[in-house]
Amino acid sequence: MRKGVVIVGYYGANNTGDEAILTGMIHALKAQGITDITVLSRDPEQTRKIHGVNSIYIGRRFDGLIEIFHKMRKSKLFILGGGGLLQDYSRRVVPYWLSRVLLALLARTPVMYYAQGIGPLRTKEAKRLVRLISNRVKWITVRDEESLSLLQELGVFKPRMEVTADPALGIKVTSNGLDLLRQAGIILDPRKIKVGISLRSWKGEESYLPVLIQALQRLKEEYDVQYIFFPFQFGEDEGISQKVMEAVEAEDACLLKGTYTPEQVAAMLKEMDGVIAMRLHAVILSAVSFVPSFGLIYDPKVLRFMERAGIAAYSVSLERMQEKEEAFNKQLVDWLAARQQISEQMEPRVEAMMRLSLRSAEIAKQLMNDFQ
Repeated sequence: MRKGVVIVGYYGANNTGDEAILTGMIHALKAQGITDITVLSRDPEQTRKIHGVNSIYIGRRFDGLIEIFHKMRKSKLFILGGGGLLQDYSRRVVPYWLSRVLLALLARTPVMYYAQGIGPLRTKEAKRLVRLISNRVKWITVRDEESLSLLQELGVFKPRMEVTADPALGIKVTSNGLDLLRQAGIILDPRKIKVGISLRSWKGEESYLPVLIQALQRLKEEYDVQYIFFPFQFGEDEGISQKVMEAVEAEDACLLKGTYTPEQVAAMLKEMDGVIAMRLHAVILSAVSFVPSFGLIYDPKVLRFMERAGIAAYSVSLERMQEKEEAFNKQLVDWLAARQQISEQMEPRVEAMMRLSLRSAEIAKQLMNDFQ
């Protein structure tokens, strides 16, 4: 007799954003009474410890596929998601994820895409694969309208499809962020405006980093600001964060070190007055507490979320930062000045997305109930 659900995504890789997605998914699924959950993970032990679910190792190529196939054959539903898995910044990405979907189809297990962010898809091969495989799944939920439009343009029409929202919006903050920061050796100055910063390495750093550093210096001169740097991909984001922090020359700036659960990171971000972010889930985990973000747009997914939250006016494309240097500096100052107003404006939109983020789990429950 089949039972339970198998989930695959970029899990167990020390990425706070993806772990936030999984946290939100598990909370939503359990709220629907789905407790038999198995997650395919790069680090099953870590996944079991953080999320309290079953976990099986999934490798970069074909490691563990036999065990995974057997588990699929015993399950009622296979979920791809959440997150932006179907994009082709690397040619290997789309075939990797869709090969797992194909395996589930071979196991005769119903497949659902859960709050996926689709694209960018630039190659004919990736577009063809997405169309062919996606037309064989039962139901697709996406986290923004643009993802739905792209699937329709590609010719995906057989499964039911609808727009929901990123699962990480379902995270509830229960930890004391001040205590967590203090335990990390970070003391917030109550006299200063606290600004969180989340950066990642990306192409073109030689052109936009000097502009960003100068803007942060000017913001510090305009306001009494304390900067706190939040790495989201541990082992990667610390380097660029340290580089910018040192260049800004702010004596009380701090870099968060160590690994934390998504809920703990959200609790610490709640203590910020605003967050300047490249990482999508730095924007999202700030939004769950209505902390306004300024987006440094390296990928369309960041702008898409900010548009839905009603804060896209406070963002800049990395590609155009250098040519818009003066406008960017003013924009950043205006954003910080209007932070309370922005928070109030975004609250109803974010609350609506929070409710919508639970919809994907309702669909998962329906698919499992329908399984014969």
